[in-house]
Amino acid sequence: MKIRFSLFVFGLILTAGNCFCQTENDSTYWEPYEPKKISITGYLSRNSINIESDEKRYVPNSPLNIGASLAVKNMILDLGYKLGLTLDKTKGKTQSLDIQLHQYGRHFLMDIFVQMYKGFYSQDDVSHKIEIYPNLSAWQVGAEGSYLFNGNKFSAKPFTQWQRQLKSVGSFVVGGGAYWSKINLSDDMSVAEKKQINNVQIGINAGYAYTRVINPHWQMSGVITAGLNLGNETDLLRNKEITIYPTGLLRGALGYHKADWGIALLVLAHNNSLYVSKNNPLNLTSLNVKIAYTKTFDIGRTQK
Repeated sequence: MKIRFSLFVFGLILTAGNCFCQTENDSTYWEPYEPKKISITGYLSRNSINIESDEKRYVPNSPLNIGASLAVKNMILDLGYKLGLTLDKTKGKTQSLDIQLHQYGRHFLMDIFVQMYKGFYSQDDVSHKIEIYPNLSAWQVGAEGSYLFNGNKFSAKPFTQWQRQLKSVGSFVVGGGAYWSKINLSDDMSVAEKKQINNVQIGINAGYAYTRVINPHWQMSGVITAGLNLGNETDLLRNKEITIYPTGLLRGALGYHKADWGIALLVLAHNNSLYVSKNNPLNLTSLNVKIAYTKTFDIGRTQK
């Protein structure tokens, strides 16, 4: 049994960036839930990072996580527990460390990833035969930042269950990202000519954000960006050999909210290409799916 414990201080992220935009908020488009100082969230989630080639798809045997978080203004205390009972032993064992930090402000969005997985499996789509790769590992450390042009009307806070959109609205988005990725291949794999991939990328992206207000309680939000990264394997970068890589990121939320509580389905997915060889490129796809229930309340507030 494994327990993970993480303390994130969200207020330290993008503090300087928020000073650049002082546009007046349009309160007819969004509103915070009743002024609260504390929120408690219980959730079920699953994180994974998949390795994909033209030949196969390698998936970690990662279990379901159950956890809770306590938010006091900008400080988030998160405690999670891995439910090992969801593991299918025929798919091998995965060792993982997956830390993700997400800060969604009025105009600036930031996602930081630290992901380390060892132990993957591959399943044939036709025969359903499972092949286990216990020594296959993937590491990824990266960050994505985005700027919302219409941040005074479009709120990204539904992704953190702190605000409610009152009217359907969209916004163009521009941003960029930087990633370091490392893959150690198994001896019996024929994905590429080399046994280790060590890749660095940095680039820009653009896209669109939109929230559909279905009714006063239901709403659906999404942010989709696509772009190009410049980079290469570290040994090739020393020789000034640079390659262009496509990249994509999706943030999604479907939520039901009342005055002081809410439940939401939250999805975050991003894809980075690693062209190890011209004939058989590799992609890294990270996926986080969470179902969360949040209750908010005040400190020392007298109930009427």
